[in-house]
Amino acid sequence: MKKLLLFFSLLTFAGVSEVFAQEPVVIKEEGAEGDLDVEKDVRELPFRQRLNFGGGISGLSFGNPTSIGVSPMVGYSLTNNSIVGLGLTYQYYSANYGSLGTYSSNLLGQKIFIRQQVPSLSQLIGQAYLTGQIENYTNLSDNTGINYSNPVLVGLGIGSKIGINFQVMYDLNYTSGRSPYGSAIVVQVGGFFF
Repeated sequence: MKKLLLFFSLLTFAGVSEVFAQEPVVIKEEGAEGDLDVEKDVRELPFRQRLNFGGGISGLSFGNPTSIGVSPMVGYSLTNNSIVGLGLTYQYYSANYGSLGTYSSNLLGQKIFIRQQVPSLSQLIGQAYLTGQIENYTNLSDNTGINYSNPVLVGLGIGSKIGINFQVMYDLNYTSGRSPYGSAIVVQVGGFFF
């Protein structure tokens, strides 16, 4: 009798809890199509919607040498995980060479870059991507005739497609005294904002 009473009690409890259970509420944005959790394939978007605009600060180095740069950029989404783009860069560089004196320069450059999100890397670090860029500089204050090397940067970045990103890259073409950066390790902060 006790077993039968226990069975009916459990059956009643299961029925009552089902009555009070609520179906999930789905709120859709007006004009939304399909599942909002699934990212739309960017290859289906028109050209203008695949463009991203932003900028950042790069080559931060304080002391001897001092280096700081600003860089506006535009990117184009090739796929949901790949962005290629172009940018302009202004870089200030100053170094004290002891008995030779202090040298400073104002550099203007162009860059071509690519960002590739790798899902397995993002699982380890979270919103991580591989990045590479090639830069070319012209010395606007050419009073010494120094030709700067063209940095070839490869590295790792963390951040979303839209918003602030943090990148650490290594200059494969680094030469002390000829690089626009203070060291072979280059740190950039910036991203795409619209």
